[in-house]
Amino acid sequence: HRQLYLSLLTTDGLVLLDSTNVSHNAFDFKLKPNELPDGMNAEDPLFLQISLSPENALTTLVQFGQTVEINADANDLIRTYNVKGPTDAQLMWQLDSALAVFVRHTDTLMQIYQTYRDVDSVRSEVEYKYNRLTDAHTQYLREFIGQNTHSLSSMIAFYQIYNNCRFLEEKTDVELFQLMVDSLSASYPDNEYVKYLQRRR
Repeated sequence: HRQLYLSLLTTDGLVLLDSTNVSHNAFDFKLKPNELPDGMNAEDPLFLQISLSPENALTTLVQFGQTVEINADANDLIRTYNVKGPTDAQLMWQLDSALAVFVRHTDTLMQIYQTYRDVDSVRSEVEYKYNRLTDAHTQYLREFIGQNTHSLSSMIAFYQIYNNCRFLEEKTDVELFQLMVDSLSASYPDNEYVKYLQRRR
């Protein structure tokens, strides 16, 4: 049996909530409001991480009373999962799917780069295509946030990174950051995640 872990993503890091065995390729977590750490509001959506190991994990967004159904290949949760359930969980999946596509294209470019690294024309073409991919994904994230400012998933979009590279920055994307913080503050005035954002203004 493989052990699956459920953790709460807080502004200070991960807090382990529960673990279960995967039996017959299925698992089930049930979370009760009294199992939350102090300061976390049980009425707001929560970022929950499901993991088999620190490297093999996915994060979803769910509220008490909601059911999320997740299907995935246990060997690579993040790149293979799909989700049925509430809008927030679907939005998180959309972000992960878009990043997975970006990573797949980038990996292909890197292989070409390694093979032809001594050929100037190929190298510059790869760099050009990589920059185009990055710009397109950054634009996707901007539009995602603009369309979903009411959802805490917009936070995940804003801070999405790949290989330590940030697509959006608080200092350069000031208007977008402000829009997101204002909108989330209106929707979730006492939320720990939103308070974290407010402190970063």
